[in-house]
Amino acid sequence: MTPPTYCTSCGHELGIGRFCTNCGKPVPGRHPEATPAAGVPPTPPPAASPSAPAAPPPVGAVPPAARYPLFADAATTVRSPAGPPPAAPFEPTTDPVTIGDPPAPPLPDRGTGRRELPGWLPWAVGLVLLALVTGLGGLVLTRAGDGEGRSSNVPGPQLTDTTNDRSPDSALPDSEGTGGPVDEPEPGEVVELTGRARAQVPAVAGPSRDRQNNPVDFEAPNLLDGRPRTSWRMPGDGSGETLTFDLGDEVVLTQVGLINGYAKVDGPDNWYRGNRRIRAAQWEFDDGTRITQELADQRTMQMIDIGAVATTTVQLHLVTVTRPGRGPNGRDFTAISEIRFLGADS
Repeated sequence: MTPPTYCTSCGHELGIGRFCTNCGKPVPGRHPEATPAAGVPPTPPPAASPSAPAAPPPVGAVPPAARYPLFADAATTVRSPAGPPPAAPFEPTTDPVTIGDPPAPPLPDRGTGRRELPGWLPWAVGLVLLALVTGLGGLVLTRAGDGEGRSSNVPGPQLTDTTNDRSPDSALPDSEGTGGPVDEPEPGEVVELTGRARAQVPAVAGPSRDRQNNPVDFEAPNLLDGRPRTSWRMPGDGSGETLTFDLGDEVVLTQVGLINGYAKVDGPDNWYRGNRRIRAAQWEFDDGTRITQELADQRTMQMIDIGAVATTTVQLHLVTVTRPGRGPNGRDFTAISEIRFLGADS
């Protein structure tokens, strides 16, 4: 018996299974329970009803939404035609190429007699030059140490005796002045008046640097700062020059004094001996009182009693000045480290 092509129950086209995939009935000839009775013809499949033509969509209707492409919609990939085969790699030739004339053969050694210098010779020369420069630099620093180097506009030390414009013999004579008598203050009333003073000086030496390369100046305020290691100084011989001090208000002075040189000493460098020093000075006050003070070679404050003098200003005339010091520390500058005033308010 030939198996039917269509289901005998529902007329659905059969597949290869033993049951109809539409109604589930067993297929005769494939399943023992579905064997039809003899002489019963199979049920023909229902005739397909003619389908009516699809109506056209109305005018202005919105087209259906786009869908994702299906596998069946994939277009066949068009392969580009194969290009030309790759060119063979370049293989450089090993044969040398000569451009122009070949180089001339080297000239034979004719024995010029020159000898090649040893490689260590330039280094030895460089070390010798470096040692010379270092030695000269150290010598300059030694001679110009502690800020006492000569300024470019200041002459070097003169090792001859000075020529004083004013000496004790040619200075104005001492005088008691023209003012009336002044009561001398009690000892408990005498105070330090140096801090009130303001100094005016005839000249100032230029600044310099010390051995540690610190700046050093020699301005007038150094006279009144209470620090002996600082100093006022001027170039050359200060004989005949005058320093003026303004005390602000009238006071009664009883003592005056000074450190008569640059009192700074650093190890072997004695700048008190290196610079010029004051050996005689004359103090002058507002009433005309003049008092001469002789000074020793010592780096401490040297005071002089003047009784009781009422004054607002004080003039210090430099009468006698030493020559510059000798040796590497000799400097042609006149220096004073400190000035001091003691007294009371008038």
